[in-house]
Amino acid sequence: MAAKAVLLDNDFEVIGTSTIDDRKRVALTKAIDILLQAHNEDLKKIHFVVHLNKAGQILLSPESTVPLHEVWLYKNKEALDSVRQGLEEVGRGELVDAGSFIQYADEEIE
Repeated sequence: MAAKAVLLDNDFEVIGTSTIDDRKRVALTKAIDILLQAHNEDLKKIHFVVHLNKAGQILLSPESTVPLHEVWLYKNKEALDSVRQGLEEVGRGELVDAGSFIQYADEEIE
């Protein structure tokens, strides 16, 4: 069963038109160029979830994958909240110099 799309913004702008070619493809060049400029993302890292409603409207939701070695963070709400809090604090300039941690460099991680 497909997940429901979450509409993050209702402010759509017409940026052009496109037709379907003989291989059932639709050119989205201008939209992709604008997307890449706005998010400064590598084209190869973006994929789209395609949603279709009963009216025949198609919504492409750009997504980026998370490397498997980083998925644990998104599954651990407490850790993710802590990272987000830290990023907010840094954004507000609330930095604390905790000094060097070099003395722990050779310790085993539990």
